[in-house]
Amino acid sequence: MTGCPQAAHAITIIFLKGEPLKRIMIAALAAVGLLAATPSIANAADEPGTASAGTPGFVNAADEPSVMNYADEWYTSTTHPESQGYGYVGSVQSTVGGVWQWIAMWRKDNYVVLRSGHGDDREDGYCAGAEIRYQIYDGDTWSGYHYRMIPSYECRTGRTSVHGWYYSKYKVRNVSSRACHVNTSGEKIECEGSWHGPI
Repeated sequence: MTGCPQAAHAITIIFLKGEPLKRIMIAALAAVGLLAATPSIANAADEPGTASAGTPGFVNAADEPSVMNYADEWYTSTTHPESQGYGYVGSVQSTVGGVWQWIAMWRKDNYVVLRSGHGDDREDGYCAGAEIRYQIYDGDTWSGYHYRMIPSYECRTGRTSVHGWYYSKYKVRNVSSRACHVNTSGEKIECEGSWHGPI
């Protein structure tokens, strides 16, 4: 494919949903602005896929190999981890293509708790999200990397939000994160080419 398939896809979706012409023009201009103004930070050596002709700084979800979501390795709680004996480890963050993502981590005996933050500062038809990668200990050995979209995301332009607590069900190490464009259902469209971490 050539050109900007995400922009064409976004415009098609917007048109099919019957949005006004103004919305179509904003999406098209935003896509052109992304192509002209966003520096590319894709690093194919860190990515299980290759950078493509999509938004600079991002790797298209379609260009990545199929990976399991591993949603059953985590659960959500309203309990602050420090009240459960977890200690704060640190955080990572990044900003690319109008998306800001932040992940903070607490640890106890290699079980971890994550808290996430997202921000969307462009009217480009995308929402802001984040993906994590990590390894788990299955009782005998450490796994290869597992990948998981953070289940929260932000679609309100100019707003940020903080979510979590996401508790691991297994011992975890080498947690890294990256910014992603997601749709209004939180499904990954494309993600930053670089990983940030491990925490």
